[in-house]
Amino acid sequence: MRTLRDAVGDIYLQVQAPAWAAPNLDGLADVLRDLSWLPPGPVPVHVPAVAGQDLTRLVALLGGVELETANLPHPVWVIVG
Repeated sequence: MRTLRDAVGDIYLQVQAPAWAAPNLDGLADVLRDLSWLPPGPVPVHVPAVAGQDLTRLVALLGGVELETANLPHPVWVIVG
């Protein structure tokens, strides 16, 4: 079973996160709120498969970031499934 840390790493690969990105949910939120290294425009993020509470925590964080970035130069679009 994939861990939450694995899922964060998967998302970091999707968004080409810089080396300074911490491999935890706080770091993930910071990275997704920045994304200044990407060209302007929507940034699709596919939710990696993790189990139970880890999935709940990950989806809650991604949903919050999606709302926070909706009107910014790099809006995060969360894709489930």
